[in-house]
Amino acid sequence: MVNISTKFIAFGTLVTVGVFSSVSEVQAQHFKYPETRMIGEGSSSTVEWSSNPGPRAFERKIQKVAFECIPQADGSYITEEKVVEITFNPAKYPVYAENDLSSQYVAFGELTGMPMIQWTENRPSNHKDGLYTAESRCQAVSSRLTNLAYSFGATTPVEVAQEFNSRMAVGKVNGERVIFISNKPQKAATENVVFTLKPQNGSTFAASQRALAQFQNSISGSIGGSGNPNELPPIVE
Repeated sequence: MVNISTKFIAFGTLVTVGVFSSVSEVQAQHFKYPETRMIGEGSSSTVEWSSNPGPRAFERKIQKVAFECIPQADGSYITEEKVVEITFNPAKYPVYAENDLSSQYVAFGELTGMPMIQWTENRPSNHKDGLYTAESRCQAVSSRLTNLAYSFGATTPVEVAQEFNSRMAVGKVNGERVIFISNKPQKAATENVVFTLKPQNGSTFAASQRALAQFQNSISGSIGGSGNPNELPPIVE
């Protein structure tokens, strides 16, 4: 297996090294309170309450594509692509609120509404904590995909599909086949691995190419892939 630094890159690391050397840095938007005017000593002033900003005056909304790890009744886990709207308003509680817009995008035909990856197997590891469990693999890869989408500035499923699929390929790292994303085709490295394929999915070049096609179809099936889950079902890892 690829070592722990390969398979489960800490959230945020993948954004800033290797694969993103040519990607523009996402600029943070900082909230700015309205300017206030001081009243000099000896002056009088009345407050016009009707002109005071209400709670919505501070409200900011952003939309993002998020990949969530969801437990299943059979003990497996799935990675599923979603679209969420996050509202920030310091004048309300809670300050942050999240609204799931995924059903709208399924109706638009931009989300398949299907799992992207089903995680079922524990993988061996030489790490002190032991096995890479199905849950830990799901959590790490789902976070990594969310981070990738954000780093590319992709806020819709169409944009994610365009950014991911134009940079995605199969390669080898430490003797194992991996799916990776890079601005340099065929340059797989520990810094740009998305996840390592289990032996059945990476046993041959043909098998790994099918796994890649399954993964790409789960991102863009309804907007350019086969869109047929019976023809290209989600990867089982």
